[in-house]
Amino acid sequence: MKVADIIRRAGRSLRQAKTRTLLTSLAIGVGAFTITLSLAGGQGGRDYADAIVKSNTDVREVVVTKQTDETAVQEYDPDTAGLSLGAGTPGPAAASSGIEPITMTDIDQITEVEHVDSVTPNYSPQVNYITADGDNEFVVSSLSTFAPAVTLTYAAGGVDGELADDQIVLNEDYAEALGFASPEDAVDQTVTINATRQQTVFTGSPEAKDVDFTVVAVSSESGLAFRSQGSLLISTNAAKELYDYITEGTAAYNKFFIASVLVDDPENAGLVKTELENQGYSAQTAEDILGTINIFINVLLGILLGFGALAVLTSVFGIINTQYISVLERTQQIGLMKALGMSGGDVGKLFTFEAAWIGFLGGGIGAGLAVIAGTIANPYISDALGLGDIYLLIFEPLQVVGVVVILIIISILAGIFPALKASKLDPIEALRTE
Repeated sequence: MKVADIIRRAGRSLRQAKTRTLLTSLAIGVGAFTITLSLAGGQGGRDYADAIVKSNTDVREVVVTKQTDETAVQEYDPDTAGLSLGAGTPGPAAASSGIEPITMTDIDQITEVEHVDSVTPNYSPQVNYITADGDNEFVVSSLSTFAPAVTLTYAAGGVDGELADDQIVLNEDYAEALGFASPEDAVDQTVTINATRQQTVFTGSPEAKDVDFTVVAVSSESGLAFRSQGSLLISTNAAKELYDYITEGTAAYNKFFIASVLVDDPENAGLVKTELENQGYSAQTAEDILGTINIFINVLLGILLGFGALAVLTSVFGIINTQYISVLERTQQIGLMKALGMSGGDVGKLFTFEAAWIGFLGGGIGAGLAVIAGTIANPYISDALGLGDIYLLIFEPLQVVGVVVILIIISILAGIFPALKASKLDPIEALRTE
């Protein structure tokens, strides 16, 4: 008997027991639904993590700090007691953090490492306030350097390439606070940042100066650019000038806790990291950050897939039970088919293909519903998490097809034992069965 004929006959046999076939298929569909959504969530999570890392760092960047062996109670050191962990400017003591400051000697040493193009300290000067009209002054919570590699979403204006030394990127909150009617109105306007020179010895009123910047753009919140959306952004040179003005003559001058190392090729980032670690530095590449995030995603994905696998395992017993009952109910029919010349192997194939049909229906229904539900839910999930047009459920066609194929194979394996029983029935004894 031809295989195509056996497949069609298997389909007709299942249609004769529609309710039982549907219920068994739905049991498999639950597992297919869970597994398909889990895979989509894992794919979406990995893509989102990859987009975050690439949008907030340069793939050629190696972030360097200098670790100490001790992170507990340490002896007081006046050269590091006035340094802040984040910016390298005066602030809370960071000696107990286990991180030493990076000096200009360290930067020169890092620059000499093979494949290193440039080394830039993390300039984040602690300034006083920003104003647009000279009367209303607002505290600057974060002033950072602009990085072309960071993907920003602009409410108005924009930056093409590097930021000029006299330009600044505001965010929407500061644009509104400074009195601009809209982000568009803020573009090309002048704002002033006030900074105070730190004093090693109090000699009266501290020296301060105003620095004018032209607003070139206003950034808005983004689902990707986390590093800069709360900061005011200026060029690296402008940040260095402010930093030098604030810290020159103090213990914090030319001491940093973070430095950005750019390598000549992304493929060499790992080599540079290894060399810097051998020299006593702590280094982290974009791949390291992405790997850490993906470990967390994969753990969650494994848990969800475990629930899906449990549902599939339960449905396997349902298939075995359904097929065994089908063999018992159709004993006379099996005997008649064998008496008419159908071989035991073809009878076994018939029940095997019935199990495959059940797996196909269950997998198709579950995976299809998962795709439909995920597609509908994606915009709501993105809105709830503030991700904009970024979707966290990404359905890869090969993964969806793979889920269905795997469930068909599992169903076939589950139907082997009932099929063997059917193939071994004696036709005479089967015809005698009432």
